Amino acid sequence: MKYRELGNTDLQVSSIGFGGVPINRICTDRAVRTMHRAFDLGINFIDTARSYGDSEEKIGKALNRYPSHNNIILASKSKVRSAVKMKDEVDRSLRAMNTDYIHLYQIHDLRENDLDKVTAPGGALEALDRARKEGKIGHIGVSGHRPQALIPAMKAGIFETVQMPLNIIDHPLFSDNIPVATEHSLGIIVMKPLCGGLMESPVQALKFVLSHPVSTAIPGMDSPQQVEENARVGCQDIEFSKSDLANLKKEAAELGKDFCRRCGYCDICPAGLDIPDVFRFDRYYTSYFAENWARDQYSNLEVTVDDCLDCGKCEEVCPYQLPIRDKLQMAHERLTSESN
Repeated sequence: MKYRELGNTDLQVSSIGFGGVPINRICTDRAVRTMHRAFDLGINFIDTARSYGDSEEKIGKALNRYPSHNNIILASKSKVRSAVKMKDEVDRSLRAMNTDYIHLYQIHDLRENDLDKVTAPGGALEALDRARKEGKIGHIGVSGHRPQALIPAMKAGIFETVQMPLNIIDHPLFSDNIPVATEHSLGIIVMKPLCGGLMESPVQALKFVLSHPVSTAIPGMDSPQQVEENARVGCQDIEFSKSDLANLKKEAAELGKDFCRRCGYCDICPAGLDIPDVFRFDRYYTSYFAENWARDQYSNLEVTVDDCLDCGKCEEVCPYQLPIRDKLQMAHERLTSESN
């Protein structure tokens, strides 16, 4: 595994890191086996968040094999904006991961007008500064899905890292952010390098990301096989050719931009609808010639689009501003079209 500097921190991180979202959807045993395989292959940067279900707890169980944690670098984050709540979030993360130290803690999902909130007296940054002085965390970063919200945060001189999406589709949105981050010596952590797992050419997709001046790419992984495939890229010298770029652009054009990245933010559905799964089944129906499988999987869901309350909460939290309700209705019509 090749390692890169995480900005101006003293941390050397694996070029392929571990995105901790998917493990909240699998059993503990499989999650632990998946992370152990990552550790064995030299992946040392583990990303999670308070909002990722039981991801932190599963990471804590995986770390039981490594009482000193060796060189494993833990990163977590929280969406709260006040100092009081952030103090509680940091302590919860420490307990969940069964550790007394988290290397990087981030302000999660920064949006427009949030920077003033977190930097004001009584804001979340105050609690993170205190946690750093107390030795609970090592460094402070920021994450976000909205490029214009991140730029003033990167220029503020208060964060050491920035976590943002970067892939062949979202690159035009975030291309201006990369030079700002490098100018201010921030370590760049790349989420969504595989467009939420939709890229059919994951090797080329990861090489595309790592050809930029980033510190680490953190694809979400939920099996040892996925770990092995992604880690293999991190062990290579990155050579990204014009033909690789042309192939990725062709695939991106076929995907379009109006698709679910499976980021999980819409998991707040009051009706209990698994929105990313609905879109995943619909993608198999429309693109992968698996109509029967997709319909069967959809019909086995305990909650379907018929149960949607039309409350719009999913659209309020979607970082890509997708018309989720309309897309759900279209997916439902396709996935039930031949089952009536």
